[in-house]
Amino acid sequence: MRDDELIIIKLGGSAITFKEEFKRPDEETIRRLAGEIASSGVERLIIVHGGGSFGHPLAHRYELHIGLRGDWQLRGLAETHEAMEELNKLVVEALLAKGLPAVPLPPISCFITEAGRISKAFIEPVRAVLGLRAIPVLYGDVVLDEAQGFAILSGDQIVAYLALALGASRVILGLGVDGVFTSDPLKHPDARLIERLRPEDIQALGEGASAALDVTGGMGKKLREMAPIASAGIPVLLVNARRPGLILRALRGEKVRGTLLSIG
Repeated sequence: MRDDELIIIKLGGSAITFKEEFKRPDEETIRRLAGEIASSGVERLIIVHGGGSFGHPLAHRYELHIGLRGDWQLRGLAETHEAMEELNKLVVEALLAKGLPAVPLPPISCFITEAGRISKAFIEPVRAVLGLRAIPVLYGDVVLDEAQGFAILSGDQIVAYLALALGASRVILGLGVDGVFTSDPLKHPDARLIERLRPEDIQALGEGASAALDVTGGMGKKLREMAPIASAGIPVLLVNARRPGLILRALRGEKVRGTLLSIG
């Protein structure tokens, strides 16, 4: 691992919250992951986390994914962002407790979308925090949208944008499952782990690769977001963040059980 390499790690909502219970964080896992990140020795790191049981239920309740349809949704805009700030605070506090200089950066202040895709981005704060040798911490968020008023900007899209814009060396996605399977491993015990994927394989997988569907999509959509990163030569490792030690080993560049998406 080079001292100058930039790693972007996504902590999935399914890994850091209990998605079945509204706004219930998995604080034990959050603290453990903070410890693994602190022990990894990685010097240039961006952390992005998902919404899980904090953002998704509110986004669904107020139908934020379809854009502005009525004033009744404006409260949902505010509540969803507030909920994500609440989860972000827990993640940042856990990182700070492990001695890491984690700096929260709300995406609603950095990104504008058009029809749900990033159209404008002010990422100089991300560069500046990295320049201070601190850790930017972003998250999936509701953001303003030029075409539809507002939109849900997934953490995966943020990861993809930053990886390409900043020239990341590699990307790690911490999931609630071991990686990409032939079918949903939570429903089908005979599902097989796919250990290696190429960008051109993504279309062939289709939605059958989805482990769970939510407002921001499922595994199929996640893979489609990651395919351009891998095509650019930035390997993407999908690994189970709920298994102790795997994120630590992945950050150190060690071989772990998971799915590697790359051109190699």
